[in-house]
Amino acid sequence: MTSATRESASRSRTRRAILDAAVVVLAQRSSASMAEIADAAEVGRSTLHRYFPERSELMTAIFRMTVDRLRSALAEAKLAEGTPAEALRRAVHAYFELTPAMIQVCSEGQQRNADDWLVEAFVEADKPVARLIARAQAEGYLDPAVNPEWIYKVLWWNVYAGIEATGEGLMGKHQAAESVIRLLERGLPASAGS
Repeated sequence: MTSATRESASRSRTRRAILDAAVVVLAQRSSASMAEIADAAEVGRSTLHRYFPERSELMTAIFRMTVDRLRSALAEAKLAEGTPAEALRRAVHAYFELTPAMIQVCSEGQQRNADDWLVEAFVEADKPVARLIARAQAEGYLDPAVNPEWIYKVLWWNVYAGIEATGEGLMGKHQAAESVIRLLERGLPASAGS
């Protein structure tokens, strides 16, 4: 391995460590300072500022990383394969494979009037789920009379509620994903779907 390759790999590890630490810290306290993020990443403030001179650049990098991971997770879930019920289960579990803190930070960023590119990037990365909803309605698994955009919002609201529940320690990631699936498949009343 050449010294340039080693240096590049080291820079990549440092950048990833900063991003991962930032996600955890910002999920706990969205107003955390860059100094707190540097401490959590176990790097000096000057190192953090070399990688991300401004907080906005750090946030942009977090958003891009999340979109890339979402795209990969949904591709691995192969949502066009199997029944809509099977694919929906895989979609929900794919969402929960993303770090819950990552989704929380990005959701807060979107609520703070994030740039249009962020919203567009999420929509683009999440298109396999929109196609799955359309297929599920066409095949009669989901009610075709219900607006598909509303179904998509319900799915995300429930995923976000599951993410909050994991963050609050109410349940683990797998249990939260299964709870979201159960809610989508059967509804809340115990007699529904029985």
